[in-house]
Amino acid sequence: MNNDVRSRIVLPIVIPVIILLSIAAFVGAMAALFLFNTKAGATMLAAVAAAGILFTISLSAAQERLDAPRRAVVVFAAFLPLLAGAAVGLGLIGDVDDADRMINVEPLLVVPDGAPEIAAENSQEFCLGPESSCEPIDFWDVEPGDVSDPVSFVFENREVGVDHNVQITNLEGTRDDPQRGSEILADSDLVTGPIVDVYVHPEGLTWEELPEEWYFLCIVHPSMNGVGTVVEG
Repeated sequence: MNNDVRSRIVLPIVIPVIILLSIAAFVGAMAALFLFNTKAGATMLAAVAAAGILFTISLSAAQERLDAPRRAVVVFAAFLPLLAGAAVGLGLIGDVDDADRMINVEPLLVVPDGAPEIAAENSQEFCLGPESSCEPIDFWDVEPGDVSDPVSFVFENREVGVDHNVQITNLEGTRDDPQRGSEILADSDLVTGPIVDVYVHPEGLTWEELPEEWYFLCIVHPSMNGVGTVVEG
């Protein structure tokens, strides 16, 4: 292949491809470094990387021509944040627990179709239905999209400035005289209204694995309680 063909045909194709692959590799590497770090580590890495970029630009702009030592400084300043972040991400430095180091790559919450809804408009009882006509309940007949789905529900706390949650335990006592059991089966976060919170059982406990009847309550307002059952559609 002569030089003319290479310069007119090959290089205009190869060079942009190489540039695109380099950009993709750089973006992917940076994404991995930020994801596989603690939140504080990712923030610090971003700050150091920005400082390194500014330093290299300033150093390059201040010199008409960089000699070998200055070029080495520029390259080192540009790659130092990446090397440090990679070392933290791989667990080589920092002595960071794996669970904390990978907190940014936790999977997105996937809510099964047909997840039941429940709401709280006051501190006396749960209710079902829209805000204009929410019916107070003592019994919660849950009809999930599939009983093999993990225990999940959409909880809407409509009481402004008040904390509520939904906890499910085994049922002690009877349906007419229910009591909270000692085994916690599901426990949503305590949230301050107004807010819509989604709960999905973190260990995948399914609706069909619940007892035939179970107890539900708000841990802050124990008088908000009732008996739940799963109704197959």
